[in-house]
Amino acid sequence: MYATISADVVSSTSLSKEAMIELNERLKKCLSTLELRYHGFWGRIVKGDSIECVMNCPEHAFEAALILKTLVKSFEPTDINDSKKFNRYGLRIAIGIGEMKTIDRNLDMMDGDAIYRSGRALSKLKGRSKYSFAISMANGENEQALQVILTLVNQLLNNATARKCETLYERILASDTSETAKKMGISISGVNQTLKDVGWSAIEQAIIYYRKIAKQL
Repeated sequence: MYATISADVVSSTSLSKEAMIELNERLKKCLSTLELRYHGFWGRIVKGDSIECVMNCPEHAFEAALILKTLVKSFEPTDINDSKKFNRYGLRIAIGIGEMKTIDRNLDMMDGDAIYRSGRALSKLKGRSKYSFAISMANGENEQALQVILTLVNQLLNNATARKCETLYERILASDTSETAKKMGISISGVNQTLKDVGWSAIEQAIIYYRKIAKQL
């Protein structure tokens, strides 16, 4: 069983060439970080503003998707025409869970049920920016339960500022708030307050719940 992630940048056309290059560099660095963090992870940027990832541990897919989503939403380009929409939604993203027929990094190929599922789920999100987090799997009951969780977390992220998303991004990657504070160069109390404002306790419980369900698949 595999998990895939399909994503694209909302309002990417509002970014200048320089801003898009900078964002792509950040995404490449983030994908490298995820590859080191999760064994069997492979992510790539396609068509300039889209992302495709595959991993052989579905229980970590939600966490990986959150890392990508908060990274993009924390990005603050200086010259943007539609900053309100970009800064609010950042990344439209879908998780697919299923089997994979082909995963060949040398040939740059991903093929199978999981990537079809995440791709189709992402297509359904286009034009519906505020509903920018979806999941697709064969088990309809589990999919429905997890979709509710993703929708609620997505609403928290939609209402979060770029700075709050940066703190959330660093907290997910860190082992605790102390490490987060050290990485960001701010106080632990400052990190705790920001995480409280963004709803970290609920997001953390959502990650744990998703992991529990995904492990049973």
